[in-house]
Order: sequence, then C-alpha cells, then structure tokens
Amino acid sequence: MRRLNLIQLKVPAGYAVVYNKFYDVEPILSEDSDDFIENWGFFTEDLLQIIKLKIKKGKWYVPEREDTILFDIGWYPDSNINGEYSLQLVDGEWNEIKSISSKDRFVIKEVLEEWMEEQQRI
Repeated sequence: MRRLNLIQLKVPAGYAVVYNKFYDVEPILSEDSDDFIENWGFFTEDLLQIIKLKIKKGKWYVPEREDTILFDIGWYPDSNINGEYSLQLVDGEWNEIKSISSKDRFVIKEVLEEWMEEQQRI
C-alpha cells in the first residue's frame, strides 16, 4: 500500500498550522457516480488552516478574533471531481482579503507560501 504524504509547505516563523489534511494525492473518480470522488476524504471543504500569530514581549500568541489573519484551503464543491482547490486569505470575521482557485495543488501550495511571506512583512 502506497503511503500518502502531506504537501510539504514552507511555513515561515510566526504561523501556526491549526488543521492539515492537504495531501499530495490525485482525485479518483468513483465507479458508481459521474462526479463523486472515490478518495473524497482528501477533497473536502476543510483541508488546511494556518493562522498568523502575533508577538508580544518576545512570545508568540494567537490573536483575538478581530486581529486574526487566516489562510484556508478547501475543495469546492466538496467531494466533486469537477471541483477545485480554493485558497482564501481571510480576517477573523471571515471577510475575504484575497483568494485563488485551481485544480493544481502545487499552484495552490506556491501561492500559499507567497502569501505567507507577504503577510510576514506586514
């Protein structure tokens, strides 16, 4: 049996990965359905969340909701072979700052790493 690996991410200092099911795997079409993904557990709306931490007196902490910056990756529509990855950068009220969608997990990975580097400088 092939071992599945998470997508390798370059996460800079100042971030916390709070949820990660972002695997290096291709969707497999179910034989019983026209659009359902057989390995659907890797293609849901909740795949990855990374939160930007704050620093105070030399210690990292999770900011209050109103100061939160969050990176979120999901597959939309959930479990559908016609779906795609969606990467969103949102604030604590889930207001979108920016987003991108792609079927290519490596495009999403690269953009996520770029956005984390950008936010680190802010």
